[in-house]
Amino acid sequence: MTDVQSIRAAIAAEVTIATPEGVFFRLPLAGPPSRLYAMLLDTVIVLGTVNGFGWLVSVLLSKEPGFSVMVITLTEFAIGFAYGALLEGFWNGQTIGKRLLHLRVIDQDGLPLRIEQAWVRNLMRVFDVLPFAYLVGGLSVMSSPLMQRFGDRVAGTLVVRQTPLAAPTEEFWMRQKYNSFMDYPAIAMKFRRAATPELASVIQDALGRRSELAPYVRREIYRDLAAYLQTEISPFPDELVERISDEQYLINASGILFKDQGHRI
Repeated sequence: MTDVQSIRAAIAAEVTIATPEGVFFRLPLAGPPSRLYAMLLDTVIVLGTVNGFGWLVSVLLSKEPGFSVMVITLTEFAIGFAYGALLEGFWNGQTIGKRLLHLRVIDQDGLPLRIEQAWVRNLMRVFDVLPFAYLVGGLSVMSSPLMQRFGDRVAGTLVVRQTPLAAPTEEFWMRQKYNSFMDYPAIAMKFRRAATPELASVIQDALGRRSELAPYVRREIYRDLAAYLQTEISPFPDELVERISDEQYLINASGILFKDQGHRI
């Protein structure tokens, strides 16, 4: 677990995260209706996969119907669990249903979802479905100030709405001809996937208000924000980071978030 301290306030269905570096950003929580629709979409996908596999098993094991039923039952659970755990763990905290409805699972401290958290929250789904129709999970969401189902509480996760973020206007920091972060495409891709739109907005705002900030205030804000990105989001090589200023770090980070990754800026 990280040492990020969070301020949680379920006001207007939002949670406010405060990092040790003094960076604040708001995350809109996903409500029960949008989560239900995403779950129904995912259920359709899982059931379609299970039915296809079940038909294949019934054909192959037509002479032993009892055994085929057991195999299909176990497979149904395995596919349902693997679908959620693997997609959320390796696909930016999203399943197909969540992505279509702009939802995302994150750590409750505002950090990207860890693989082990994805496994835990999906394993706990066996309790959320009890006694039928996700009654335990639904009651847990309704009674939680952070709208967490039982699995979210155990795993320490939140489901938030992925807010579309408009690209900034063409500022001086968007006209950089070279971005050294693009020399590390794997890290850059991880950075882009891990950063939430709210965090990207914080970076955009910090750079956009450069001329409004006193020099010492600007240095402190940029230092704290760059340190948070480097330690908590996606670390670039130390030998690279030591050669650039905190402001240049944020400019490079903004280039990753707001420019075409195939275009070196």
